[in-house]
Amino acid sequence: MGDVRLTAAFSTVPAGEQEEIKRVLIETVEQLARDDRTFATARIVFTESDERCGLTAELDGVKREGVPLQLDIEHLEDAKTSAGARAQLKEALRLYFRRVLGK
Repeated sequence: MGDVRLTAAFSTVPAGEQEEIKRVLIETVEQLARDDRTFATARIVFTESDERCGLTAELDGVKREGVPLQLDIEHLEDAKTSAGARAQLKEALRLYFRRVLGK
């Protein structure tokens, strides 16, 4: 994997949880890059406000999807420890990234 950059903003999630969510997001994006080989660089923006989450991405300089991917904070928290929740997150990101790349 080349480069994954994550910018994250949180309003209600405690600091320790923030780091874990960022870790899960970065690891999942890196895994998708390795598995799918459809992009080498990713610039991800994640925002959380009152437990509502949105994610946008620019992949290899391409951003064809202007609507953020809506994520559930509880699902992200589950993805820290549950392989099933992580797999669901990975698939949601994969589908969103296809839209970003226009595929």
